Amino acid sequence: MAIPIGAAAPAHVALDGGLLLWYRTWGRRGATPVLFVHGGPGQCVADYNDVNGRFFAPDEFFVVEVDQRGTGRSQPSVRDDFRHMQRYADISIGAMAADFERVRESLGIERWLVFGGSWGSTLGLEYALTYPSRCLGLILRGIFLNTAAEFDAVYARKSFEANPRRLAEFDTFFELAAREVARRGEPSLDPNDSERFVRVYEDLIKSGDRDAIWRFYVFENNLIEEDASKLLDPLVIREEEFAEAQSVSFFEARLFLRGTFEEPVQLLGERLKRLACTEHPVRTWVVQGSGDEVCPEIFAQQLVAELRHYGVPHTAYFFDAGHSAHSEAMSTRLKRCVDEFASGAQMASECDSNTS
Repeated sequence: MAIPIGAAAPAHVALDGGLLLWYRTWGRRGATPVLFVHGGPGQCVADYNDVNGRFFAPDEFFVVEVDQRGTGRSQPSVRDDFRHMQRYADISIGAMAADFERVRESLGIERWLVFGGSWGSTLGLEYALTYPSRCLGLILRGIFLNTAAEFDAVYARKSFEANPRRLAEFDTFFELAAREVARRGEPSLDPNDSERFVRVYEDLIKSGDRDAIWRFYVFENNLIEEDASKLLDPLVIREEEFAEAQSVSFFEARLFLRGTFEEPVQLLGERLKRLACTEHPVRTWVVQGSGDEVCPEIFAQQLVAELRHYGVPHTAYFFDAGHSAHSEAMSTRLKRCVDEFASGAQMASECDSNTS
């Protein structure tokens, strides 16, 4: 009997160090398993408002949705108390990928379809590269590869010089960090030194500075938001969203700094061979909006070129849309990918980028 998304069954997996990983399942046990990898980092399943119900029919899929360590209902949660940030000072993408293996093993799932967007594309790809034999397929939206160029695209002033409105938003974001550096008596902060800029913010966020937490969250939120009426004011905290802001700001700063500068994540290059050189090659779908400001299209194009180069069977959709999975254009393409996966359509391993 299929369980609808609204009646999803929650459970926990115990991790080392006394951590608890929350997840829920819905759909039909015995149907095609799906791992949903949420974005952020620092968001959680609840933030997606059951969007996966658009893509997966409960009679045809068994969907597993996990709150990544430290956020949502996984415990201890940074959403509950900023002091929990200290528990995740050494968090890494590798540890987070291994968390999914604990969930898979606890559910007795042999292989599953991996489905994620934004940071979920990063972590989903890392999981697939680490555990390719456990993947039925890979559907990735809004590609983020954790590179220095992507870091600059969001956290360096030069990236917004051609857009006066975005430049003004960046300057409001930057002003707090520049003021903090001056207060410390340190050399002035270069607005194009993205690494130092985010490290200053990370220090403020870990200290529980509410202004820093909110500004960090709002800057990215407003890059993503397609509805002008839903833009947030960086100088006025909305208490109903602050818990999410606290989680997103911390995990983004920590994981992006670690994955870009401290222990660089390698998602391109020869590692991609692992998706092709396995008993069951991992067909990969790349779904990218050309108007995505927080995860620019050029990086998705790089991933597609590398998939082609290493012989990974794949399909890519590039089209007029932004970042959000909730938009009609993005939802339509994602559902198409799920349908193509489910039908087992025999596609050429070479990618024909679809534009519309």
